[in-house]
Amino acid sequence: MQGNLITQESVAVADAPRGACAGRADELWARVALPPASPEPPAEPVAAPGLRRALSMVDEGVFTSRANRACGSYVARAVPSAGAVYPYEFAVLAVEDGVPTAYRLDADRRICARLAAGERVAAALAASALAVPDDGGALVVTLTRPWLSMRKYGDRGYLYTQLDAGHAAANLVLAAAGRGARGTLRLRFPREPLSELLEAGENHREIHSAVLVPAAADTAGAADGPWTRWTVHDSTDRDLRGPTWRSWLESACWDSLAVWPEHPGSPAPRTAPAPLAHIRTDRQTSPGEGGLGERSGWPELIGTRVSSKAFTGEPVSADAVWRAVSALSTPLETDLPGISPLSATLVLRSTTEPGRDAVYRLDTGERQPGRLPSTDEVARACMQQRALAGAGAVLLLHVPRTSLAGAGSAAGAESLRELAFRCGALGQLLYLGANRAEVGVTAIGGFDSPLWRTLAGLPEDDEILYALLLGRPDDSGVKFDRLATAHAQNER
Repeated sequence: MQGNLITQESVAVADAPRGACAGRADELWARVALPPASPEPPAEPVAAPGLRRALSMVDEGVFTSRANRACGSYVARAVPSAGAVYPYEFAVLAVEDGVPTAYRLDADRRICARLAAGERVAAALAASALAVPDDGGALVVTLTRPWLSMRKYGDRGYLYTQLDAGHAAANLVLAAAGRGARGTLRLRFPREPLSELLEAGENHREIHSAVLVPAAADTAGAADGPWTRWTVHDSTDRDLRGPTWRSWLESACWDSLAVWPEHPGSPAPRTAPAPLAHIRTDRQTSPGEGGLGERSGWPELIGTRVSSKAFTGEPVSADAVWRAVSALSTPLETDLPGISPLSATLVLRSTTEPGRDAVYRLDTGERQPGRLPSTDEVARACMQQRALAGAGAVLLLHVPRTSLAGAGSAAGAESLRELAFRCGALGQLLYLGANRAEVGVTAIGGFDSPLWRTLAGLPEDDEILYALLLGRPDDSGVKFDRLATAHAQNER
């Protein structure tokens, strides 16, 4: 069957010899049986100040949302995810009783597993050109688990994994900034030492990024902070953990992934707050109206972010769209180069001021002539997701095909992880900007790229990595891509 990585020859049990039937029955039962439950070590309170701070940041920046909406069978989070899969998890490196310590987080059960402490942790940090911030800070590591997305979306799920992780990692930096801390995100460092320390590769996880969270004036480690819902379990002795179930399907998926060359990193990387893409909105917004506003208001924007289920089709305010888009210029502190091949194009197709409807190249602010897409064309370009057809505006993030790092790439070319991070981070900024501007927004990774290229007049050699739609939200709509079928990829 097309798309399967592993196929097995099947023989009807009724046609097999009696002894073979019994043997196959035993084999089948051995395959479906589960290993014994692992013993759970005693729970300890969260004592390390850096761990407390990290847990509060992760809880606020990723795991929880205060949005006033019906969540149905899922828990609302501060960041979106394709199909509500959330194919990533986190680890924290902090100082506990004067000793550098590594923890792996179980978000569902709010458990921190202490994996290692002492010299092993210190050596891994040094080899990765990373360090735990002094004075009660922490290092929050994002680990992706591609299988969670790929089992639903196939190979394209790997792109969704990177986009989703970009949303989460960027929101950690924003959450820290909203609490008065200068968070720094690192993407360019040797990953193998941390991968070994955190047992990532053997469990089919990839190290995505690391966020340095220093101590903040407005501390998130207060006595009543989110960290109080967590406990610590000691798992430093692997022999006491018991067996862990792993799917052979996930192993096959993991083995199919290509490995790109890692950036060597630098012991003293140059990091500075800068926008992740060159965006011009000054011609469309008044001074002081754009962006995300004062940082003290960011926790509220993060906590009340929401994805629109559908759009009504009514014209949207052009001013509101431009205020939302202006948030893309919010600087984030990363170790990525200041110049990127990533471009953004805004298709403003149905606003309350039709004279402003047009296609805009956001790197120059230039307005392009041409016909705007119809409602039917939007639906078709969004893989017949009819609930999204009423969007008043579409933001496309795209790069020249030759800029995707691979064999023969120029030195310093950005990897798919880095480009997808920029897209995910920009997507998160747009969500927050739309929240502030009171306009609906939703992101999609499944779309007809050639059709969008034509509708937006993009160069033929450009690849669209991400699309985000804005408009008047329709809360009565259904988010079909949360269902088991991958509607965003036209699965039927």
